[in-house]
Amino acid sequence: MSEPMEENKEKQTEAKAEESKEAPEKEEREALEVKEEKAEEKTEENAEEREKEQDKDKKKGKKGRKGKEKKEEKRQWYVVQTYSGQEDRVRDSIERNVNGMGMQHKIFKVLVPTEETVEIKDGKRIEKIKKMFPGYVFVEMVLDDESWYVIRGTTGVAKFIGSKVTPTPVSDREMQRVLKQLGVKEEKLEVSFERGEAVRIISGPFRGYTGSIDEVNAARGKLKTLISIFGRDTPVEVNFEQVQKIV
Repeated sequence: MSEPMEENKEKQTEAKAEESKEAPEKEEREALEVKEEKAEEKTEENAEEREKEQDKDKKKGKKGRKGKEKKEEKRQWYVVQTYSGQEDRVRDSIERNVNGMGMQHKIFKVLVPTEETVEIKDGKRIEKIKKMFPGYVFVEMVLDDESWYVIRGTTGVAKFIGSKVTPTPVSDREMQRVLKQLGVKEEKLEVSFERGEAVRIISGPFRGYTGSIDEVNAARGKLKTLISIFGRDTPVEVNFEQVQKIV
């Protein structure tokens, strides 16, 4: 009887010893599992934060691209330099290219500014159309590689006005001034008279008299001429078309 009892006690003692050994290992496993769970939670949080940051970057990128597109699509006036005397030909060629290549959505207007002038020659009024900016053509366009190529590839075009890399647009203020000048039809006289020149009056009350020019008033289109009346130099005012130069 005593032997079995002793064996049971030994077994119980061994079991308790095993349990005491396993307890720290169990605690370590549990602590490790808690750490792993926390690490997973933190990883998920970091992933969510990264996704949020990426979404913000995408939105910023879209806004930036939209702003850039709007900026690039702005219609502006540019100046093109042409070879001498080819302004009208260049304008017509650009317009043909625009229509032929379907570029009406990027190239809108081609302008060669002109003004009406009147030249008085041998007492006759000669009306002329004079270019305000000889050697230049104005183009209203959206500037990009495609529209640049259409203009630059046109026969007779020398270059865009601007830096070596990028054409410089005409300021709104300057362009408004040009367009305003085109809208006002004002007759301008080309002055070909100088003080001291000898002239003959060919019409009006002093017709037939000769004299010398004493004053030129280009704004009014009038001359003050000194003619001899009763042996004395007398100033008389005549219009440009009433006199003729004596060669």
